[in-house]
Order: sequence, then structure tokens, then C-alpha cells
Amino acid sequence: MNKAVERLIGDKHAQEQIGDSARRLGAAYRRARTLRGQEAVQDKKLYDHVREAAASLTEAARRVTGQPEPEPKKRRRLPAVVILASVALLVRAMHRQQQAGPSGPPAPASPA
Repeated sequence: MNKAVERLIGDKHAQEQIGDSARRLGAAYRRARTLRGQEAVQDKKLYDHVREAAASLTEAARRVTGQPEPEPKKRRRLPAVVILASVALLVRAMHRQQQAGPSGPPAPASPA
């Protein structure tokens, strides 16, 4: 027997994913039947059903073929660090200015 078939028979999670995919495709079909063409294209619920069905099938195929899960994409943290550092510098500068007291022009001397 093929290894993939043996894995499918023994892997309950993969079987659940396939069943979940079938249910979601059925829900998508039932929803699409009630919509007109242009409505179906723009329907978010229909899109969600199809997308989740595809995700379930992908997960089942990955488990059956023995492929590891893909690494999560690394997010760039540089913009957040730059913003945080800028805010910290601004707060520090404002605090120093406040501690120094009023720094406006000197008051004119009154004639005596």
C-alpha cells in the first residue's frame, strides 16, 4: 500500500481536515446556489467558506505527505522601534524643557 494512503488511514487529524473541507465546500455550494453571479463573486461568506475549505485540504495534504508546517513569516520590527525611539526622545526633550522653566525672552526692565 502507498505510504500516503497508510498515513491517511492512520492520521485522524488529516481525516478530520478532509471532512471539514467537505463540509465547508458543501456550505459554499449551498450559498452559491442562492446567489446570482455578480453577488457570488462579491460575497464574503462564500469566499470564507471556499478559503477555509482550501486551507483544510492543504493541511490534510501536508500531514499525509509528511511535510512540515511552513515557518511563520518574520515581521519587520524596525519601523516600530524607530517610532518608539522617536517618541521616547520627544518625551525626554519635553521633560527637560519643562524642568528648565520658562525659556521665553527676558522680561523688559522697568524704568526706575
